[in-house]
Amino acid sequence: MERGIIGSHLRFVEKSGVPMALLCLAPALPELSDERVESLVMILQEQTDFAPLMLCDEGTLLTFIKDMQLHRCVQMVKNLQEMLKKELDVGIAYGALTMIDKQDDYDALIARLRRYLSRAEAIGNGKICYGTAKYDFCTEGGEEEIFANFFDEYDAITLYNFYNGMPLSEEVKVLSYQNGVLRIKTSLARAAFLKSEPFTFLKHPLLPDTIKADIVNAVPNRAEVVLTNLRFIDKSPVDRENIRVTPDERIEVSIECANGEELIGTVHSLAVNSVAVKLEDENLAKLCFEEENRHVVLSFDLPEREKRKTHIRISALLRAKKDGQLIFSIYPNHFFKQKIESYIALQQTRLITIMQKMVLNFYQG
Repeated sequence: MERGIIGSHLRFVEKSGVPMALLCLAPALPELSDERVESLVMILQEQTDFAPLMLCDEGTLLTFIKDMQLHRCVQMVKNLQEMLKKELDVGIAYGALTMIDKQDDYDALIARLRRYLSRAEAIGNGKICYGTAKYDFCTEGGEEEIFANFFDEYDAITLYNFYNGMPLSEEVKVLSYQNGVLRIKTSLARAAFLKSEPFTFLKHPLLPDTIKADIVNAVPNRAEVVLTNLRFIDKSPVDRENIRVTPDERIEVSIECANGEELIGTVHSLAVNSVAVKLEDENLAKLCFEEENRHVVLSFDLPEREKRKTHIRISALLRAKKDGQLIFSIYPNHFFKQKIESYIALQQTRLITIMQKMVLNFYQG
């Protein structure tokens, strides 16, 4: 049955070209009730879009991730690990993930998966070893070799930066990669912008994670940028599903707590599904969110064009406290969602104007 199910997926990838990954996990199951095992399976099925799930002889679980390139598969598995730990207090002892290659047969694919699985088991502590038929991303200290092989074969990659929280992406040409130093060709405007930036991000569908790189030099008149200290990072703002912007003016926000208290802060950043609030007095947050009551109502006036404002009053759920900020998930109705999207678009327009002025000022000295 296992050979037949995996064989059908091999045939699908060969004929369709749709990316597919094979995932094998060893749950850390000391003493779990039937109900918790059932919940574990339900979460796995939901997160893998109800792909076939098989129990292997070693107690590992084997399944598939469809229509995702390697870096998104890795991120999905990391999110899955966090979800299982948070909702069921179940860890992953170790695991393996590999993309199915068009040239793979059953024996080659399983041999690669078992190699990753064996290495991950030896490392332990929730390690997930992953790779492709060509790239092994679990090699000890193997990032430099991965980068060298990748940039030797591919001469284009997507560059990401952020300005006031706004993502700026551009496909750039790889000029050279040697001894850990990457030279890229970008646009004149981007090179002028990067001249004052300390680092940047790089992504490619065939890389498993976002690369963070330090900017050594940017030469705007040649539109060239020199990067060094390339390294994979587990999480980055590049992977956010929604654009998050930092307001260019003060937006005061009121937090109506469940206990009747009211806190005053400012909007630090805003997305269509979340908002970060900076409190004037952080100690007051303890009163608002005592006894794990994390539901509140947020109220603020959102700027529009021609100095108009829309009053937003919206339900929110506290998700995290970070760097003196309260991070809320928000649940806007259709009207408020449109207003937030319009505000984000307005900030994008302002950003373009600012960058144009930066380039003009650079060339005018």
